Amino acid sequence: MKGKIIKQQKELYYVDTGTKVYKSKARGVFRKKNIKPIVGDNANIQILDEDTAYITDILERKNRLKRPEVSNLDQLFVFVTIKSPPLNLYNLDKYLSMCEYKNIDVVLILTKIDLYTEDEIEKFKNIYTSTGYKIIEVDNFNNFPKEEIFDALKGKSTAFSGASGVGKSTMINNLIKDIKLETGSISKKSLRGKNTTRHTELFKVMDNSFVFDTPGFDSFDFDFIEDERELKNYFIEFKEHNNCKYSNCNHIKEPGCNVKDAVEENLIAKTRYNNYVVLFNELEKRRKTKW
Repeated sequence: MKGKIIKQQKELYYVDTGTKVYKSKARGVFRKKNIKPIVGDNANIQILDEDTAYITDILERKNRLKRPEVSNLDQLFVFVTIKSPPLNLYNLDKYLSMCEYKNIDVVLILTKIDLYTEDEIEKFKNIYTSTGYKIIEVDNFNNFPKEEIFDALKGKSTAFSGASGVGKSTMINNLIKDIKLETGSISKKSLRGKNTTRHTELFKVMDNSFVFDTPGFDSFDFDFIEDERELKNYFIEFKEHNNCKYSNCNHIKEPGCNVKDAVEENLIAKTRYNNYVVLFNELEKRRKTKW
């Protein structure tokens, strides 16, 4: 039987099969193969009795993150605010490029929209229009977009990410009023806890729809790119304009660059491109001084 590992406590794994959660242990063969089951893994299990099972196989992973250690993350809800706290576009663009590298879809959750003018909201949305990222505007206290959020969560394993104070906890509290937690899922009381998570866990919000409950998605090391020339692959709006004069164009100083032309024509946001250049230069400097 197939299931998803939704929680780990030392050598005990909780596997959700869709109808029941089994307390499971991994076969010794995993240690011999140096394979460690982690939260998010899809696995085959051998049922022992009505409550317990053995994990017999770990299925191929879509992705794997080291900190926190999770797998098969489909998407990130990246929480951003224009102010209170103020928006740092460079950090956001750096983070988004990491998501592209890890093959993780992104939904931008623009919170506290009651604090902004319409012009401020449109300015933010215009920056990311060319990226194709879905943007959900959230006022946690008035006209909360419950249906739009649940629709975005449907059929996916999702993690919430964002700096302290951007409204993650408030949105979770709004959501769980309408979540009918399945047997074996974590309690609403646990879900409301603030900064108390000691381990990674998944909770089910709908059939085949999970949310990661973990403290560690607010930052990632940017050490996955060895060569700055790879960076262009992770600014997704560049792909529509990469038929430059030179096939190996890095979109920096090269002549005949269609990406730079697209920036001048406002098809790519200048802030996105400028952040790309800064990050490119940082990666180049790191590579040249590494040894």
